[in-house]
Amino acid sequence: GQAPVQPVSGGTFLGYDVAGHLVRVHLFELDHTYLGHGWQGWLYREGQGRADFFFPPQRHSPWRAKAEARELDDGREPPESFIAATADPRELQATLPRLGAWGNDTTALHREFEHWQFRRRAGLRLGRLGGTQEYLAQFPHLPATNAFHAALNREIIAQCETAAAEFTSEPFSFWKDMVQMRDLPGFNEYTLSANWQLRWLTTNLASFYVWNYDETGGNGNHSHFHGANFLATADGLRELTLTDLFRPDVDWKSELRARCAPKLKADGVPSHAYEQVIKPDTYVETFTLSPTGLQIIFNPYAIAFGADGEFVVHFDYAELKDLLRYTGPAALLPRASK
Repeated sequence: GQAPVQPVSGGTFLGYDVAGHLVRVHLFELDHTYLGHGWQGWLYREGQGRADFFFPPQRHSPWRAKAEARELDDGREPPESFIAATADPRELQATLPRLGAWGNDTTALHREFEHWQFRRRAGLRLGRLGGTQEYLAQFPHLPATNAFHAALNREIIAQCETAAAEFTSEPFSFWKDMVQMRDLPGFNEYTLSANWQLRWLTTNLASFYVWNYDETGGNGNHSHFHGANFLATADGLRELTLTDLFRPDVDWKSELRARCAPKLKADGVPSHAYEQVIKPDTYVETFTLSPTGLQIIFNPYAIAFGADGEFVVHFDYAELKDLLRYTGPAALLPRASK
């Protein structure tokens, strides 16, 4: 009974919830999969601790999607998250659950950038024998309004080219050997997906949350997350690391581990996760930047079981001002001054 709406072609949408937290929805269209046609994506709200993955099962209703949010097995069902189209193809309407208080927030989201898709396929197929590997990436096409943004467009494509070459190089040698030995196995099709989600963009800083999923068969969690962070230079750009942001005279790695533990505990994660995070061998250098803070990302298996998924710990910049080095790129961060 609702008025028809104009479909939205996917992309990254940006908004703020009623508490002022940054909200991003990243949508991309499903291909022919066992899930059927439709849309899937990631919904991230700053401070929630993790991104919710969602997909609608029906093509004819692409904007009614229940978030697949992870909760404890014995926990109550969280409120539903819904994505609704609007008449303006640049906007969405999102109803987001506040998991802690079982309330709902509604926010208007506007599309930030168009997206490009990059595909590379390799392999051999003889009838029902052989196999292929396909690298599939989706990333924002940044408006090249300055040299830094244009360099970012080139860098993303270059990184996707490199990843595609590494992933699709195996089939040529593997399947060629199988053909020579006249011993081809059944047909197998492997895919590596890479989705670049823009978290923050200024005229001199950029941060992307990159989700990879390796569909190569077998059990376990095949998701992998990393941050791609860049700083503008006279030559175009360079990678931005935490070493650039933190003071060299403090043990910032140990400090980050110690400060992540209570945040993880407050978020209700399994005890083995926040106990593992304080150990010296735990890697804490996978990060992204946003307008309000820094996010430390822990991949599946990094501090917990694969079934527990990934964890994201958010720090407001003001929480880290005693660790930041203001003579470097940290001076460009908002709300982080002494």
